Amino acid sequence: MAKTLNSICFTTLLLVVLLISTEIPKSEATCKKFLGEAPVYPCKEKACKEVCKEHYYHSCKGECEKHGYEEHCHCYGKY
Repeated sequence: MAKTLNSICFTTLLLVVLLISTEIPKSEATCKKFLGEAPVYPCKEKACKEVCKEHYYHSCKGECEKHGYEEHCHCYGKY
């Protein structure tokens, strides 16, 4: 009985680790590909995200990033 219970616990633990490890790469890979810049002046986060969705179909994130003295709206997507 104890041997069966140990093997069930080990199998369950192995399945949980397997499920967790397969989800981690998917979550890390989302929304990192640079799609391009969007025309937002002055750059505000909310406006940047909205304009990115208009200009790039697969856009999931818009961030204001500073290059030198200027701030640009960069759009990122999943693909």
